[in-house]
Amino acid sequence: MLALLLGMVSCGGSKTESLGGTAWKLVSMENIPDKAITIEPDAFTIEFDATDTMAYGRTNCNRFFGKYEETADGSLRFGNIGSTRMACPDMEYEFDFLQMLNSVDRYTVRDGELTFYSNSVPLATFHPIESTSEAD
Repeated sequence: MLALLLGMVSCGGSKTESLGGTAWKLVSMENIPDKAITIEPDAFTIEFDATDTMAYGRTNCNRFFGKYEETADGSLRFGNIGSTRMACPDMEYEFDFLQMLNSVDRYTVRDGELTFYSNSVPLATFHPIESTSEAD
């Protein structure tokens, strides 16, 4: 019985960790090369504020913000994502990142790693970082 319970937990049978109060840095995503991700410490970051259920962060160019809704079973949706409008090199990476956020339907946090999914397909992986908020 213990083995069955452990198997269920390792396969996602447990409650997913809440995102509120956590800041994350992208470490991998299809169509965004590693050099674009690592060029600046706050490039491709996202932070979740549970108080007002707002997500905010930075792409490789602009800052973005929007509402999010999560459930204990790992469902996640972003809504009304807005961003600043500076023009920068490699704007396609920003577009791909924001499109990815719009398609997220689920997340997991395992072994300190956040993964976003759409229809059970992994979209992006993040590692925790110190908050990027200017209010901190």
